[in-house]
Amino acid sequence: MTLARRLACWVAAGALAAPLRADDQTYGDYVYPRPGAFTWLTRCPGDFVDFGKNTFQVRNMPYFMLVGGSTAYLLSQDPYIVDQAHALGSRWGIEPADNQKAVVSVPLPSSQFEIGVPYNKGSAFYFIGDGWTHLVLSAGFFTYGMARDNNRALQTSTEILEGILTSGTVVQGLKHLTGRQDPYMATEPGGKWQWFPNQTQYAQHVPAYDAYPSGHLTAATAVFTIVKQNYPEERWIAPAGYTLLGVLSFQMLNNGVHWASDYPLAIALGYGFGKVAVARGRRLATAEEKAAAGNKKSYDLHLYPGYVGDGTGLWVVWRWP
Repeated sequence: MTLARRLACWVAAGALAAPLRADDQTYGDYVYPRPGAFTWLTRCPGDFVDFGKNTFQVRNMPYFMLVGGSTAYLLSQDPYIVDQAHALGSRWGIEPADNQKAVVSVPLPSSQFEIGVPYNKGSAFYFIGDGWTHLVLSAGFFTYGMARDNNRALQTSTEILEGILTSGTVVQGLKHLTGRQDPYMATEPGGKWQWFPNQTQYAQHVPAYDAYPSGHLTAATAVFTIVKQNYPEERWIAPAGYTLLGVLSFQMLNNGVHWASDYPLAIALGYGFGKVAVARGRRLATAEEKAAAGNKKSYDLHLYPGYVGDGTGLWVVWRWP
């Protein structure tokens, strides 16, 4: 996703701010305070600090080695993996091109800003990681939280925006630092790395510089982590989320926008910033707070995965209790 489009998502996210409330609510083992009007933005500086504290510790060395080692191995296999993804996509009839139909178009001084929706399988799979998909999901949690006076849903909505913003900032910085070519733009096997690229050239030819790491996979991992950790009782979220992340990862290879080695760091960043956002949006409940909650039904949000089989893509169907 381009920086301009990501910024547009962040600006649009301001409309999802919840009104200030002082009351806390206990759900399961955690207490969720009501998020403030701009919590999704004001918590970001602290998120960067907490991410650094939580990440750069000696006990995490095995994870650093895992990310580094898997990236190094995949670098040696990147051209082969992309070729095999193309072959598999062709065999399964999954379109490699990202074809979206514009539903909103806004003229800009030097370009055209558009919001599109997918209209074939390949585009739908790629759209899983699109910023607008995450924004709509955040809006859904916000709407439910306001309608049901549910702090957990409101915090989830806020944390989705927060996780996308913080992880996206780091990803964009790395992209502008490493300047790796997308597969379909590659002039050499594995794509050329153009460290510290000219930023004017970058803005004019983004696909020639923005492969590493994957912003789509980072954002999708952050959103999945946030929803999964806030709703541990919804057991379908884990298998559905891993499946969707896998489908997205495959399609980005199939349509030539990413190499497999762009993924390990993306997953680590999304997971890390997702965990930080969740941790800052809740706290462990005391025994007294759990007792005060009594027999009140805590888990009153039910999400069911659904698939529209006419080529419009994967959807999440919500049922309001």
